[in-house]
Amino acid sequence: MLAPLALAALVAVVPVMGFRLGWQRLLSHPAGAHVRVVTLNADGGDLIAPRLARLLLEWEPDIITLQECGDELKDATTKVPGWHQHDVRHLCFLSRFPIIDTKVMDRSALERVHVDEDLGIGGTGDVARYTLQTPSGPVSVTNLHLETARKGLESLRSESVDFYRMESNTALRAIESKLARKWVDGGAGPTIVAGDFNTPVESRIFQSYWGDLTDAWSRAGFGFGMTKNNGWIRIRIDHVLSGPGWHVDSIAIGRDIGSDHLPLIVDLTLAPDK
Repeated sequence: MLAPLALAALVAVVPVMGFRLGWQRLLSHPAGAHVRVVTLNADGGDLIAPRLARLLLEWEPDIITLQECGDELKDATTKVPGWHQHDVRHLCFLSRFPIIDTKVMDRSALERVHVDEDLGIGGTGDVARYTLQTPSGPVSVTNLHLETARKGLESLRSESVDFYRMESNTALRAIESKLARKWVDGGAGPTIVAGDFNTPVESRIFQSYWGDLTDAWSRAGFGFGMTKNNGWIRIRIDHVLSGPGWHVDSIAIGRDIGSDHLPLIVDLTLAPDK
C-alpha cells in the first residue's frame, strides 16, 4: 500500500499544494542585463515607512512594486534619494531606471461591466503600467492588485451559504484579470508584471489570463513559496511574471517586515536581442 500512498502524497504536495523544485534555476543563465524586482503587499505600510531606506539597502532592488500603499508609505517613497517614484490610489512604484511613460488603467471600465443587471463590478482592480528606460532599452513593468477571492469564500462559511455571491465574486475576478491583461499587453518592450494577484497559479482564472507568462516561483523557486501569511491563511498569491526575453535567475521570500504578506525578491536577466 505504500506505493499508492506515496503517489497520492506527491499529487497532493505538487499539483494541489504547489510545491516547486525550481530545478530550472540550475540551467545556465544567458548574458544580459540583470534586474532585481521586489514586490510586496504592504498592508498599509505604516510599520514599513520608517524603515524603507534600510530595507532598500537590504533588498538591493532595481524595481519595487507595492500594493496597499498607505499615505505614510507613499510619503516615504518620495524621500528616498536616487529613485524614480510614482504612486496612484493604493499602488506605489520605485525604479532605479527613469520612468519615461506611465499609464493607469481606468477603473470606470470595471464599473461599466456587469455580471448581471443587479451586480456592478467595482472590484479592487488597481493596475499601473510603466515604461522604463534601461541600458538595454525600454521595458514594460506593470504593478497590480486584483480583487480577492476571500469575499466569495466567506459566503460559504456563513450560516446561510450564498452560492450567488460566490459565483459573482468569481465572475468579477475573471473580468478584472481579463481587463488587466489587455492593459499589460499594451506596453512597449519586454514585459514584467508584479503584484498581488489574489489568486494562486493553479487557479483557472490565473491560467486563463496569465498562464502564458513565466511565473518566477514556478520556474526557480524551491518549496511552497507562501507569500500571504495571516493567521490560518498560508497561500502563494503574490507573483512576478515575465514575458519573452527574460530569464528567471533566482527568487526568494523576504523576511516579515510588518505586513500580512511577505516580500518576493526576484532576479531576472534580460537576454540581448540577437
